[in-house]
Amino acid sequence: ISVVPLARSAVYGVIASAFRGPGSPLFRSFADAGEADALREAISIAGGSETERLMKLSHAFHDIALSTDGATLLAEFVHLFGHTSRGAAPPYETEYGTGGPFSQPQEMSDISGFFNAFGLELDPSRHERFDHICCELEFMCFLCAKQAHAIEAGDNENTAEIVRSQRIFLRDHLSRFGRTFFFRVLQETDGTWHAIAAELGSTFLDAECQRLDVEIERAYLPLRPDDGFDV
Repeated sequence: ISVVPLARSAVYGVIASAFRGPGSPLFRSFADAGEADALREAISIAGGSETERLMKLSHAFHDIALSTDGATLLAEFVHLFGHTSRGAAPPYETEYGTGGPFSQPQEMSDISGFFNAFGLELDPSRHERFDHICCELEFMCFLCAKQAHAIEAGDNENTAEIVRSQRIFLRDHLSRFGRTFFFRVLQETDGTWHAIAAELGSTFLDAECQRLDVEIERAYLPLRPDDGFDV
């Protein structure tokens, strides 16, 4: 049934949009009642074992969006992510880890390999990196939508390969990095719009790990040593 991967795709897209800058055309605040209803409908289908918790968070997300003005949202965004890769909560996967000076380019190569395998390229005008939290969430959003199309086409082999890619990408990259990132956001915020978005993201990743049989890594990644390398 293609409705489940489509709903999963929608939730991934919401979480990704929440961590775009408030001035970005990809940003969505979810103050709009229609957007909020669409999110809750997607959660009711794709929330899995975390549906009840995700529903509560979606209501809180809508409420905080209604009460948070643009200036406050922008100020918190700058505090969290700043103008460099080493803000209070770095949104780049390769800023985390314990590897040596060559680990960062190796990790970046692995991440970009997933994108390239599906013919995806970054928009050069956005000056972004493959390992940005939004790019990784949007990649899963894409894979879920692609899974839905493969199911509709009756292509069982392609469906299985797409699900395999989802599982590997979640296991090797998005699960631990995403939960670490959301944890750091929560450390820096308290009941704010970004805090609720982070809780929504972390809870959904838990649901996805259970869905795809990926072990949930309870330890959080440390910031990597600042070895002077920058991708």
